[in-house]
Amino acid sequence: MSTYDYRLLIPPEEEEVYPYRRVWQSIALESGILLAVAAASFVVFGFLNFSLPAALTQPFNLLVALLPAGLWLVFSLWRERFALQPRSRLLAVAVISALVANALSIPLIEGVFQPDRWLSLASALDRIMGYTFTVGIVQEVFKYLVVRYLVWPDQFRTRLDGVAYCAASAVGYTTVLTVRFVLDGAVLPEIVAIYVFSTMAVQLASSIIVGYGLAEVRFDNPSAFLAAITVALAALTNGIFIPVRSGLVNAGFSLDGGAATPIFSVAVAAIILLAVIVIIGFLFNNAERREREVAAAREA
Repeated sequence: MSTYDYRLLIPPEEEEVYPYRRVWQSIALESGILLAVAAASFVVFGFLNFSLPAALTQPFNLLVALLPAGLWLVFSLWRERFALQPRSRLLAVAVISALVANALSIPLIEGVFQPDRWLSLASALDRIMGYTFTVGIVQEVFKYLVVRYLVWPDQFRTRLDGVAYCAASAVGYTTVLTVRFVLDGAVLPEIVAIYVFSTMAVQLASSIIVGYGLAEVRFDNPSAFLAAITVALAALTNGIFIPVRSGLVNAGFSLDGGAATPIFSVAVAAIILLAVIVIIGFLFNNAERREREVAAAREA
């Protein structure tokens, strides 16, 4: 007697098609690869004392400095082409952010504020506040202005568009910072890889905070001050990380009582980025759940 699989009579459930590129997935891939490169460089060049030929050191450093931009081009911009509803002007946001960083933001910080000259011997709290109101404010305000006047609000169709566009701005800004760091002088490859990851992670974390503010103002229309508050929080994120990174590099902070190692800045930057992603992701999910509940109540 033959048997039948009654599951064949039940039509398969159609999976809901998500029309946009999944931003958190792209950020996780890009950040994970950068973290792996930083850790591998520290082990190979710092722990195992492997050294590159002198002629290859600078090209290698430049390649690592450009890695955030390259990963973003592959996992964000290129993958955007395959989405049913791709985001436009992402490349423009990244390029203009880089141009603004090189022409306005960095010259303003280094030529006018010069925080390293008067904050190097200040107390921990003074350094945090000093870097917040100089480096942090300048960086985040310029990144905010690029996104605000180039794509907001017309290109914002979902809340995660705020993250996508602000992440593009962070990539452009970070690329200028890392390339300038490499070109400023001879730097060890492991230091470059650690600097690239920590800089990208903190720039990305602060930009995600700003993206949350822009998205909420666009979709929930809360207080007009929310965008300014998120820019201030993003600036504070930079203001905290800069002296912490310097302290971990220069102060005695190791298990055997020896000199500190820059690898600790990687851990701090990774924790900051992960915390921001978890918090902002929770806030976005909460807002979208409330919208669904309101829509269901109206239909009922």
